[in-house]
Amino acid sequence: MIVLIWTAVLIAVLMLYLRKSYSRFSDHGVKNPGVVPFFGNMSRVFFGMDSFATDLDMYYNNFPEERFVGKYEFLRPTLIVRDLDVVKKIMIKDFDYFLDHRGFTDEKGDPLFSRNLFSLKGHEWRDMRSTLSPAFTSAKIKLMVPFMEEVGEQMIRALKKKINDSPKNSIDIDCKDLTTRYGSDVIASCAFGLKVDSLAHENNKFFLMGKNASGFLLRQIIIFFIMSACPIVANKLKLTLWPKKTQDFFIDLVLSTMKDREARRIIRPDMIHLLMEAKKGRLSHEDKDSSEKNNSDCDAGFATVEESDVGKKKTDRVWSDIDLVAQATIFLIAGFEGVSMGMSFALHELALHPDVQGRLYREIKEHDVKNGGKLSYTSIQDMTYLDMVVSEVLRMWPPGFALDRVCVKDYNMGRPNAKSTQDYIVRKGEIIWAPTWCFHHDPKYFPNPEKFDPERFSDENKHLINPMAYIPFGLGPRNCIGSRFALCEIKVFLYQILLHFEVSPSVKLQLPARLSVRSFNPRLAGGHWATFKLRA
Repeated sequence: MIVLIWTAVLIAVLMLYLRKSYSRFSDHGVKNPGVVPFFGNMSRVFFGMDSFATDLDMYYNNFPEERFVGKYEFLRPTLIVRDLDVVKKIMIKDFDYFLDHRGFTDEKGDPLFSRNLFSLKGHEWRDMRSTLSPAFTSAKIKLMVPFMEEVGEQMIRALKKKINDSPKNSIDIDCKDLTTRYGSDVIASCAFGLKVDSLAHENNKFFLMGKNASGFLLRQIIIFFIMSACPIVANKLKLTLWPKKTQDFFIDLVLSTMKDREARRIIRPDMIHLLMEAKKGRLSHEDKDSSEKNNSDCDAGFATVEESDVGKKKTDRVWSDIDLVAQATIFLIAGFEGVSMGMSFALHELALHPDVQGRLYREIKEHDVKNGGKLSYTSIQDMTYLDMVVSEVLRMWPPGFALDRVCVKDYNMGRPNAKSTQDYIVRKGEIIWAPTWCFHHDPKYFPNPEKFDPERFSDENKHLINPMAYIPFGLGPRNCIGSRFALCEIKVFLYQILLHFEVSPSVKLQLPARLSVRSFNPRLAGGHWATFKLRA
């Protein structure tokens, strides 16, 4: 009888706790879908029934009159912001209220993930942004184009060999695997100063370690959900997203490379060199050449984001070696996932749209002949249609489904809808989502949004685009610091691929295309398959 009584009491207490936890929005007039106990609104994503994009569409499309909608990530209240004016206030005007990204890991257990630019908070983030910002000017990236070109040339040789060895004179390729390997080799060269050929040596250690660090494998997915649902438990168990073996590999790689370069006085214009210069306080924004000063608005493409005043302030903070290693590894993640996704979706759309591919090839061929077969940063930026194609790819398939921000001090969001009678106050520590995917696919901002149409970004049409609705690289001071690098890499890749190969849909490609529910990152269900054959 005593056991039954205590069981009933515990159940009652638990029910009251859940009822209180899940009343945060309803008590303040904010609409949200029905919840599942403990899972909140995460059950369909957790059990692989919906992709993150589908989940965001549900909030965005089912509540058309709301400025923002509530969502429970397990027990944690989160807001999905639908109104672009509210997004602008949060990301730019009132940025000091939403300074940080959410944190998942502990500095002691997972320093590489917790100490990188994405994860740093407050003044530390401001100082690191200021430290690194000069490393991503166009003048610095121009020096890395030869490294990208060299990686592309070894990729072209490997693909040609496979096609020549094929009895069909063509090969079917999962483009996500191809672009991940290319991105790995570019990061190895541009960030770590290594020469790696991941197409010829598929299981090289750098590629495998990078894949472990950047890919959300089953272990990482489980840990991610534990960290989201029960951060206290995750800290007690000392859970980390990166295995210790992976952390030790990159720490040793970066520090030994720096030590060797110092000893031998080696200067190579890559990210390791820039980090070494940053630690010595030698990086500044005052390094633009005259052409860049005269053409700063169009030197990287429509999708690029400009550095804010936050990134241009000087800082005297001294960074540890681990801090520098952490920055190198966040570039690795971006190269493995963010940039490689852009390239793979670009190949997907070009395969499905031979008219767009043909026009882009003619532009590439014309510039190749004009420049005597030489590739440069300037020639890449001169290709108008290439920029239109890449801009449209990033609209249809943004590298991130949403932008997240953590409220660092209580903030008045205003009323959730026109009929509401009370303002909603976001409390310190609560999370805001700006659904990039939804804005990019809203017919109000992009007519016929499911159509791949680079003409949206032509000189005649691009002024019609609402800059708040097109945010592939984020918005405000916390936008993507590497947008210029990413755009340049994608364009160099497409230039080299289309110059040599014709790309068409593979019989292995699942159509109509839909996003996989098995990945946190944007991926096509069944793979990004395309057929490659040599151009005549």
